[in-house]
Amino acid sequence: MEILETKTDIGLVRDKNEDAVLALRHPRNKNIKLLIAADGMGGRNHGEIAANYVVNSLNRWFYNKDIRTLNNTEKVEELLRKYIKSINTNLIKKYGEDNLGTTLTLALINKKNTLILNIGDTRAYIYKNKKLIQVTEDDSDVWDYYKYGKVKKDHLRFFANNSIITACIGICHELCTITSTIIENDYDIILLLTDGVTDNITDTKIKKLINWTSKEQLLKKIINEAVNVDQKLHIPLSLKRKYTSNYVIPFRGRDNASGVIYIKKV
Repeated sequence: MEILETKTDIGLVRDKNEDAVLALRHPRNKNIKLLIAADGMGGRNHGEIAANYVVNSLNRWFYNKDIRTLNNTEKVEELLRKYIKSINTNLIKKYGEDNLGTTLTLALINKKNTLILNIGDTRAYIYKNKKLIQVTEDDSDVWDYYKYGKVKKDHLRFFANNSIITACIGICHELCTITSTIIENDYDIILLLTDGVTDNITDTKIKKLINWTSKEQLLKKIINEAVNVDQKLHIPLSLKRKYTSNYVIPFRGRDNASGVIYIKKV
């Protein structure tokens, strides 16, 4: 038996949920799957409109594509890039520039590969050979601190500008920059998580939950940890000594928390 499911939680502070998630099998071939997580930008108007528009548009696109095309990874990557750009254009035409936006992380699984597309800081992970691997990079103001070895990844959550993203859909044409990765289907789990999860719980905690939790309850447990459990995070003294910056401590349930999971075998 395999697991393919979504989970979203409004959190403990926000008055609306601006995340949108999707997990589905193609009606004409159950082996082809689409996973999507979109995080509407809370600092703008109507992030939930942008996130849901993107997810619903890609849902229709997926259902209308033939199986041969979906199994051609390079072709489907090209088509998805063009389609996402058109979604961005449509949102700008309808709502104007600099008004509403969303991140997007997408995984399309076909018979040979998994195609992952990313815009923003919603993350895609795989669990393989007992290792949790982040496949995407965060399009954020602080990611380069980690990328170039200046800061540990777990420390990025403490920077006040961690929430500033550098790529999105809906704000303007220039920011709709798409990163793509093609990986083999040799992982055990693929997991998409919005920053309402990954700002609160570390990769180490996610890996522990994978090892300690039944697979049927895994996604529910991850979301619950982010929303309802005090992770006892604190700003490391080494970070304060090295950088003069504004710091924040993420607290449980401060944001919408959402995830999508595919587990091959239970």
